Amino acid sequence: MEQPKKGITWGLGQIRKFSQLDTNALIGLVSPNPSVRQNLRSLLLDSHEFSVSAFAWHEFVSGPLQKQQSDFILSFVEERIIPIDREIAELAATLYNETGRKKGSRPDCIIAATAIVKKSYLITYNQSDFSPFLPFGLQLL
Repeated sequence: MEQPKKGITWGLGQIRKFSQLDTNALIGLVSPNPSVRQNLRSLLLDSHEFSVSAFAWHEFVSGPLQKQQSDFILSFVEERIIPIDREIAELAATLYNETGRKKGSRPDCIIAATAIVKKSYLITYNQSDFSPFLPFGLQLL
């Protein structure tokens, strides 16, 4: 029998991917652009088990954001916000140091480290920001 691949689980004849939403994906879920919203919602509902890094959630709720937008997203991510633990913090520091200690990159290091530790794909519209972390095991969607 074929073994599951990292980040993928087998069940009910369907492949489900474990994914994390970057801040811009969270923003996309409340975007005024209906095609962006629909694309993300379909992706999440059809084939992905998803979660959110505590740091991505922090960035999202820092706004600008209307309360009903925050409440809408919170209604389906509340139990899926992953706290920053020691393993994530130490990997984020490694990513920061190994990718040139670039000013402003710490948030992306934390978000990437969370996805790597949890063996999740990262759903982002800023793939270029996260591409330096690919050699460390980050998988992007």
